[in-house]
Order: sequence, then C-alpha cells, then structure tokens
Amino acid sequence: MESTSDEQKMMINEPLLKKTPKGGFRTMPFIIANEAFEKVASYGLTPNMILYLMREYHMEMATGSNILFLWSAATNFLPVVGALLADSLMGRFWMIAFGSVISFLVKFPLQNFIV
Repeated sequence: MESTSDEQKMMINEPLLKKTPKGGFRTMPFIIANEAFEKVASYGLTPNMILYLMREYHMEMATGSNILFLWSAATNFLPVVGALLADSLMGRFWMIAFGSVISFLVKFPLQNFIV
C-alpha cells in the first residue's frame, strides 16, 4: 500500500512533458543561415537593379548607386527599430503580424488587385 502512495507522489511532482526553454543558442544556426541567404539575395540583386534603374528610369550610374546605397542602409537598420518596437511596445506575435501585413502590401500593391 505504501508503494502506491509513493508512486502517486512522484506522478504529482513530476510533469509528464518536460518543457524546454525556447530560444537561446540553439536558434543561432537558423538566424545565421537566414541572414546569410538574405545577404546573398541582396548582393545578387544589386547589379540587376542598377541596370534596371539606368535603362528603365534613365538614371545616371551615380544616382542609381546612391539610391541602392540608401535602400541597403535602410534595410540593414530597420530590423533594429523593429526589434525595439517588438520588445518594448508590441510583443513578438503582434510585431510579426504587423510586419507580415506591411511586407505583403509593399510587395503586392493594391493596384494589382483592381481589375
């Protein structure tokens, strides 16, 4: 009889599913891989974009290079602003939802949906 009470105490004290902490160093490979692929994509886009700006918008090379520099600077700095907003004001899930909506609207303007 005594052994059943000990088993019951162990079952009550020990959770069935041990929760592991989220985040930390085990997420670092995913973050590094994501950043590496993003940099490869942006460096591959730059030569094509300068040609596009020169041919379609008839810009000089210096003007197009300045625009691409400003775009690169903004895309490298704005994640810091987003992280500060997410941590201090909005929370991670609301910030992810907000960023997804903004990203969708930038990539697919409403003009594409008007028939």
